[in-house]
Amino acid sequence: MWYYTAREDGSVEKYFMAAMGGANGLGAKSIKQLVEFFGSAKNAWFAEDADLYDVNLRNKKGIGIFIDFRREHPNAPEKLIAYCERHKISLCSVNDDDYPPRLKAITDPPMFFYYRGKLEPRAERIGIVGTRDNTQYGRDVALELSEELAATGLTVVSGAARGIDTFAHEGALKSGRTVAVLGCGIQAVPKHKLKFFERIIERGVVLSEFPPQLPANEGTFIVRNRIIAGLSKGVIVVEAGDQSGALNTVKYAVHYNRDVFIIPGSIYSEKSVGCHKLIQEGATLVKNYRDILEDLNIVAPKREPAKFESKPPVQHVKSESKPTTPPAQKKSVKLSENAAKVLEVIPLKNFITADEILMQLDDIAPNELPAIMIELEINRCVEVDADRYKRTF
Repeated sequence: MWYYTAREDGSVEKYFMAAMGGANGLGAKSIKQLVEFFGSAKNAWFAEDADLYDVNLRNKKGIGIFIDFRREHPNAPEKLIAYCERHKISLCSVNDDDYPPRLKAITDPPMFFYYRGKLEPRAERIGIVGTRDNTQYGRDVALELSEELAATGLTVVSGAARGIDTFAHEGALKSGRTVAVLGCGIQAVPKHKLKFFERIIERGVVLSEFPPQLPANEGTFIVRNRIIAGLSKGVIVVEAGDQSGALNTVKYAVHYNRDVFIIPGSIYSEKSVGCHKLIQEGATLVKNYRDILEDLNIVAPKREPAKFESKPPVQHVKSESKPTTPPAQKKSVKLSENAAKVLEVIPLKNFITADEILMQLDDIAPNELPAIMIELEINRCVEVDADRYKRTF
């Protein structure tokens, strides 16, 4: 039997590979087995049913799933090409020259991924992960640490989720590049975060190995964590409780022989229980961005002392000899019109919930509020306690 080889047309081959990924239940390892058995994804796509059953997949149900999927979607590869062109989505396969070498070297690399932005496959990258329900301390550390690391030329990698991930991306965008690894399809991001992702695309990359319109679920987040670890030279955990999903990323990092760095927190904080446990198990405690650069043998450019270095994350108590920023300076922050409206209804002394904020504003939609609150947090206009907010001035 004559077989098509992937080298004959790699630009088409990867779309056949990605089309196979549309079969729910056929993962990267199963796709790799099929491609290796038939010599290419295109051959596997057009193989006879009987020949497919000759493949001894680890996932025994995978062949039936694949056969049913391609019967229902015979033109999936061609439609996928058109879809990506229409939405300006790029596709990278493990056979492409621009596939990141560090990611390719892990034991279970994605066979392909969709992305938007500039890939820069050989950039040095550092992962920053943590809890979604961060404290103000965690937010400040994530923002400052990511800004400092990005300023040295490192690309900050995170998962684009609420909490520490978001602040890691935001900090990196102030001074350099960032990569957002999604736990959903690249076209399935929440509408209120579209502007946030467009900013990342301008200064980095948004990528996903899932079909473009696949919504997130618990399983997809676990799978994407291996890509965060795989892309990165090391992984930093800012805040993580005992059951935090960030600990899953750490497991992948250890498995891939990546360095793991931990930001310590208060011994009284539940958000740092997982961090302190990792330190006890041998992970590296770090106080500032220079600790990380030194451990990774990266020379930072000469510049002014870092803001993060002058305000270490373990410093919780305000010094009476060091005055805080005057209210007049804080009030000079430029906010969007909607953010200014929201800030006006948030009290200075008491915390209120998002629902209580919306009850006072008729012209702010519920799906607009998360992005507005992120803007207020980034500009340090509000203090956050779980899902409650109060003004800082």
